[in-house]
Amino acid sequence: MAKPSGKTSKPTKQGNGTPVGSGASLTDAATGFLRDRILDLTLSPGERLDEKMLFERFSLSRTPVREALNRLIAEGLVEVKSNRGAFVAGMDLKHTMDLLTAYVMCERMVASSCNLEDEMLATDLSEIQDRYEETAANRKLLNITETNSEFHRRIAQATGNQFIMQFSADLHNLARRISFFVYQKEQYSTGEIVLQISRINGQHRGIIDIISNKDRAGLVVAMAEHASVFRERLFDVMSKGQGEDVDFLALDADA
Repeated sequence: MAKPSGKTSKPTKQGNGTPVGSGASLTDAATGFLRDRILDLTLSPGERLDEKMLFERFSLSRTPVREALNRLIAEGLVEVKSNRGAFVAGMDLKHTMDLLTAYVMCERMVASSCNLEDEMLATDLSEIQDRYEETAANRKLLNITETNSEFHRRIAQATGNQFIMQFSADLHNLARRISFFVYQKEQYSTGEIVLQISRINGQHRGIIDIISNKDRAGLVVAMAEHASVFRERLFDVMSKGQGEDVDFLALDADA
């Protein structure tokens, strides 16, 4: 997840869980809070983000909300419709398929460009993966998506290319909402979510081993396959008719 700039003082929380602080940290807190509410689908795709509604529903102050919405527009999580105001970005099927296509291509690019001589890369990824497995075991879905994003951003960081890093960060931030949705649906079946988490753990550990062995060709294949699994999981959820509540259209046979 992209971390907004601002003061580093840690905000406290109100009784309703809304982070609060002072000065610039109010905007940081409001941005993080609203981002999480979009990613965990509390704020639904296409929902209008009226400042008064956000104040009444989440006790957020007007000025930090205004700044937070501007940041979330830049991230692609909020969109402005002419003469209608701000809305949570939609999640229709075409948007989602386009994003996942770009996601697979991005992972190939990152794998092709990352510096396998980065001495800390495998170590850092192992530490992140340890946290991912701990978070996954506790079924904290939003934290799962955040840690997974961190894992992939670290590999992108090893490219040393600011444009690839930004492209990867933006895509993984947007993909977190889809990922949360998929995990949420898989959670209806204990066996399914356990299977998928085990699958992801195995692929992450495999990627770390490949990086340790400096196997460029193997990394390109492994990361592309890993990204493709994300799409397969979404298709599986959709085939079970669990996507109506996020405005997904019926799956096209050629998608």
